[in-house]
Amino acid sequence: MTRFVHLCVIYAEMGLNGKNIFGQKRLDFMFRLACSILGRIDEAEDIMQDVAEKVLRRHEDRHEIANIDAFLTRSVRNACIDRIRRRKDTTPKIPDVPDGRNPDRWDERQIIHKAMSMLPEKQRLAVHLKDIEGYSTKEMADILETDETNVRTILSRGRRALKEIIEKEFGYGI
Repeated sequence: MTRFVHLCVIYAEMGLNGKNIFGQKRLDFMFRLACSILGRIDEAEDIMQDVAEKVLRRHEDRHEIANIDAFLTRSVRNACIDRIRRRKDTTPKIPDVPDGRNPDRWDERQIIHKAMSMLPEKQRLAVHLKDIEGYSTKEMADILETDETNVRTILSRGRRALKEIIEKEFGYGI
């Protein structure tokens, strides 16, 4: 993470429309989003580095970006998807759940994290943006480039699916 932070400090003056692209709030958001999608801190740090380098290399185009949060969200999401695809090709499958699905050995955060990773991508992103990041429905619609009604539908389905996964996979009733 230090490498990424140093990179951002060096280029902090290269703002978008007079704004610092990589403020602490955005860095934290990018990191949490990457962790949520990938489930690994080391890979999340690599994704942040990759996205920052990509944005900073294309600094001329940044002035054409209307919504930097939406752009960074898509960039982090796409980089994570690429990382997952590469991981599937090279990483042997290691079970995340103890044999016998023994939830007693897991704390609630691990269960929720694992259940979130089982959601479809759009639902996982919507639940993350709303329930973890605290974005409003309007802000989410801007980031996801859709309307608020669609955001509410995706969010509702995601929460329902999350509840079903936790009940079915981990034996917890919500």
